[in-house]
Amino acid sequence: MPRVTRRPPRKPPVPPATPSFYDAVWRLVRLVPRGRVVSYGQVATWLGSPRAARAVGYAMFNVQGDDVPWQRVVNSRGEISIGGALHRPELQRALLEAEGVVFGRGGIIDLARFGWTPPARLAGKGVAPGFLRAGGGNPRPVRRGRSRR
Repeated sequence: MPRVTRRPPRKPPVPPATPSFYDAVWRLVRLVPRGRVVSYGQVATWLGSPRAARAVGYAMFNVQGDDVPWQRVVNSRGEISIGGALHRPELQRALLEAEGVVFGRGGIIDLARFGWTPPARLAGKGVAPGFLRAGGGNPRPVRRGRSRR
């Protein structure tokens, strides 16, 4: 009797992974040049989720490597947000000052002078549609609370 060998079952093809919101945030923040800053809300808006500034903050706190310049993201007043790690605000300020960012009275950064806006090819209708497509898709904005209709 011939020996019958069984083939292992075929695995279904894995669809390309859709980037998470954090991945999109990190990808955008990598574009911010040295000596410039952006706000959490700006990043969220450019990614098509204008109400997700807090999620951008979580993404910055959860950066996994040294390739994301997390220190270049500040609050909408140009201040370093306090939260998370105990010495992180001091580290953020030191990193920004080393890049040439100047802090004014009360630790406020002049956003008109040091703020950054993405290039025109990414701006316009929001960064998200063209920005995330290369990574696999565009996450839908998270909507919380009651609908405003």
